[in-house]
Amino acid sequence: MHTNQQEEEEEVCSVCLDSLPKLSSKFSRMSCCGKGLHKKCHDGVLASSLSDKQKGQCVMCRAKHPRSMKEAVKQLRPWVEKGKAWAQCALGDKYYQGDGVEQSYQRARELYELSANQGDADAKYNLGVLYANGQGVKQSNETARELWLKLAEEGNENAIKQLQRLDEI
Repeated sequence: MHTNQQEEEEEVCSVCLDSLPKLSSKFSRMSCCGKGLHKKCHDGVLASSLSDKQKGQCVMCRAKHPRSMKEAVKQLRPWVEKGKAWAQCALGDKYYQGDGVEQSYQRARELYELSANQGDADAKYNLGVLYANGQGVKQSNETARELWLKLAEEGNENAIKQLQRLDEI
């Protein structure tokens, strides 16, 4: 049985076919088809000689790129319903920031927890942020530290920085 983390480790860029990084924040993901691409590959496609019409579509599935955050959220929802950790984290980000949805730290927390429970490192990091700041949860540096410590042990630079910041408090 594959866990979400194992699937992410085995995922390849849809353009160059090289392995994608473990952290989803380090690459681009298409909300329409769920395919991942290195940021340099994504930028390369946009800088290529494709027509404007072609650039306005996903290079994988040809779905039109969302023209608004509300459209992006609409594309994410089916992936969230299918239990995809990357989509749960991405939609959690939308709720955290209030992009395309009404801002809600509580809903962001729920989505981050679903994603983190599947092993998504970005969601674990974001949960730590919520706990450190007391956003949608009771403020707890201890809980934030626990979340970030696990990530820091895996080499997550952002978690290491946050732990250092906590140590200064």
